[in-house]
Amino acid sequence: MAKAPAKKTSARHRLSARNAVLTTDNDNLAAALEKFVPEWARGTDQYLDIVQWNIEWFGAAKSAPKDKQRFGLVVEILKMLNADLFVFQEVAGPTRAGKPGVMDAVADALTEGGYGDYRVEYAGAGGEQRVAMMWDRDFLRAKGEVEDLFPRGQHKTPDGKDAFAQRTPLYGHYEMRGAEHRFDFQALGVHLKAMEDGVEQRRHSAGVLARWLKEEATAVDGDVIILGDFNAPPSAAESWAPFHELEDEGKAKFREINDETDFSYLWLANQSTKFVSRIDLSVLALSGEFEPKAGEVGKAVQWQPIQETLAKAGHLKGAVARKMLADIKERFSDHLPIVHRFFYRPSE
Repeated sequence: MAKAPAKKTSARHRLSARNAVLTTDNDNLAAALEKFVPEWARGTDQYLDIVQWNIEWFGAAKSAPKDKQRFGLVVEILKMLNADLFVFQEVAGPTRAGKPGVMDAVADALTEGGYGDYRVEYAGAGGEQRVAMMWDRDFLRAKGEVEDLFPRGQHKTPDGKDAFAQRTPLYGHYEMRGAEHRFDFQALGVHLKAMEDGVEQRRHSAGVLARWLKEEATAVDGDVIILGDFNAPPSAAESWAPFHELEDEGKAKFREINDETDFSYLWLANQSTKFVSRIDLSVLALSGEFEPKAGEVGKAVQWQPIQETLAKAGHLKGAVARKMLADIKERFSDHLPIVHRFFYRPSE
């Protein structure tokens, strides 16, 4: 990951409308993603950056000692990623006593630092492990309320369990600002049920979301991206058969855009040299503007210390590699952030 601002020729050299920030000075993803820029999109602002990240128990009461150090580190990471839209899981939201959610202070720090004009909304359910969205209003406009897609408990498995494990999906309909040809898209943040005993809930939630994609999301003129911690790899047919069916019908992209050889969840399987899986995933339902290609969407950010340590250790079972993973989990999270950059062609 590039650690210094990348100088990139782009239509985003314009000044930010609200903060008078030269936005390309903060385009730190440009160098990391430069090789993926299609020739027709170079020198334009026809791209959208979305970052998804599960920040383990961020802002929760039990994390208060850890967050004294972690808060500033998270802010620095998000400054470097500098996305148009962030989708988070496991973050503490506002309390009934009026205490703001943890991401409000993060948004303030980014905005005051000149990295954009960020606003945050949280899912209504999920306790201290909510889904949240944070978007840069210099480049995105919410075209309605960012809110729960379904009321908590609306969808249950046959044995009465909440299909979404009490963590309501968070929905936003956005318009991209700044582009010569603006476009709409829909984003849905999810945090689906974990562990082996969560298969039925995952399968049921996937069915609900697949029906929503086919029957309701199409009523809005805009592509759809579902992002989040899915808690099972993309090949897991026992959980994701509804998504696989959509993909086989040509109505969505799922396995094609989630590289299972990559990793984002920092736990090893049975003390082996392999990670449990890539479980931070996305589903795309396209209306024709997005043009993702396999291997170019949804790659996990591999921080330099990870690359260097794995290169020296040769495998993940060694003590040095294990200590490095433990340090990352302790300082940041047990998940890595996922970066998506989408390029789009305006309609002819």
